[in-house]
Amino acid sequence: MKILRAFCGSLLLPCAASWACGVCVEDKVAATYDHAVIQQAAGKGQVVVFCEASGAIDAPRIRNAARLVRGLDRSSVRVSTQPAALSFAIDPAQQSPQAAVSALQKALPAGSHVAILKLMTPQR
Repeated sequence: MKILRAFCGSLLLPCAASWACGVCVEDKVAATYDHAVIQQAAGKGQVVVFCEASGAIDAPRIRNAARLVRGLDRSSVRVSTQPAALSFAIDPAQQSPQAAVSALQKALPAGSHVAILKLMTPQR
């Protein structure tokens, strides 16, 4: 019986290694990925911006700051505290993703940082 338990337990080890750790880019993107946002953004010609965040991550404060960013679709903002990440859709004709992230950065508390991880551009 002990051998059978050990064998069954060893089968689970590869699965444990594939769990999300929150460190890699894919985990941070997945934390804020919303397929409906991606589809709506593609239909509007918007770019979806995925960012990592560090420092004090306050979701309400990020959402409030997003209201002030030109071209940013406020309804698209997604925030995760674990792993610390955020995403949003933006109209690139109004403002670049980099400029939008800079504007968000200015509204966050000192010691917080936001950096672009990935951009999803509309497929035409």
